[in-house]
Amino acid sequence: MAKKYKTRVSADKLDAKIEQQKEALEKAKARYEAEKDALAELIKMRNELRKEELMNAVINSDKSYEEILAFVRGEVVE
Repeated sequence: MAKKYKTRVSADKLDAKIEQQKEALEKAKARYEAEKDALAELIKMRNELRKEELMNAVINSDKSYEEILAFVRGEVVE
């Protein structure tokens, strides 16, 4: 029969590994928050660009305000 060897880790080594893992987790959290903020900024920029494009399309349109709103609402204009 093969002998099974148990690896014994001291409490000090476990505490050190726990601290290392906590530090790694904090760094990962910071990276996540930075990426989340960057994504939010990009979405904000895209929405502002879309709003500007929409406003330019409305301004340059030969349709009236009421016609544009009716179109957006899906209403039939006579």
